[in-house]
Formats: sequence, structure tokens, C-alpha cells
Amino acid sequence: MTSPVLNRGLDHIALRVYDLEASVEFYTEVLGFRLVREWSVPQRGVHRAVFLDAGDDRLIELFDAESTPPGGSPQALDPARRPGDVERGRVAALVHFAIRTDECAALFDKAVAAGARPLGEPTSITTVGENPMSFQAAFVHGPNDEVIEFIDRQGM
Repeated sequence: MTSPVLNRGLDHIALRVYDLEASVEFYTEVLGFRLVREWSVPQRGVHRAVFLDAGDDRLIELFDAESTPPGGSPQALDPARRPGDVERGRVAALVHFAIRTDECAALFDKAVAAGARPLGEPTSITTVGENPMSFQAAFVHGPNDEVIEFIDRQGM
């Protein structure tokens, strides 16, 4: 008898967003995600949420500002009280998430042209250590100040 596979990989990343429509537009129109479904569970604090597919069933789940999803604050997000970069960096557990691309600079430029705030220009990086690797990476702040990395891992 075979044992069941307990870990089938990462399923999704969840974000609470200040403006759901603007966030969906950014992730679909700019970054190429596909809207999978919109849903709600009012009795569990979810006013509106969506799943967006980045490809290969890798998902981002976006909750609107009124929702209080598991792991989130029981209070709605207040767009007037968005934390600054220093405060967010000091208390945030999620540092960034990465979107794989074959065109790091092109996706970075497209995101910035659509209003994303640049954090790190496209750069070639070679690590040191036992298993060095080379890749290209760039970083932006998304529409909710989330940090998004664009990574081209070709040749790794």
C-alpha cells in the first residue's frame, strides 16, 4: 500500500487589497493572470474574493478591503491608513512573492508603466556558495504596496 502524498506543493498566496477592481485589472491586464472565479462567504467574513491563475494552476487569492479572511485583521482595511515602506517592512511576515517570466525587463517596464512603483531595476544576479546560480530579477510595489519580484530563471 502506498502512502498518500501529503505535500502537493504551494496552492495559492492570499492578499487583502484596497481596491479589488484595480487589483484584478493590474494582475490580469498587466501581469497576464486569468480570472478563475469570484466568490464570497459572508458568514465567514469574506465579502468579495477572487482567484487569479498565474498559469499551471498557481493562484493568487485577492480579498476586498471589507473582508476579514483567516489570518487577516478583524477590521477592514482603511485606504487612508496605508502603512509606509518602513513600517510594512518592519512588521510584514511576507517579504515578497515572485512571478516567473522569460522577459524580466519587459514585465518590469509594463508594470511600472501601469502604475507599479519600482523597487529594484532588472538586475543579473549570481549567488555564491556550494550551488551558485545565475538569474535576472526585478522588484515593484503592486497596487496594494505588495512587493512583487519578476524572476527569469532560464539557465538555472
